[in-house]
Amino acid sequence: MRGAARALVDADSVAPAEVRCRPLARTVIADVARAQPAPAGVARLANLVGLTR
Repeated sequence: MRGAARALVDADSVAPAEVRCRPLARTVIADVARAQPAPAGVARLANLVGLTR
């Protein structure tokens, strides 16, 4: 999961619209955010795209 989390955070810094809007990217964000504890960068992304309550 750490590799996926790092890839998401890195991709968001390069192309945020691609990471935040694509359905597949949102699915990966949700999956990685469910890991306990969720990596801070992924938790932030999940919050930004509205995947947290």
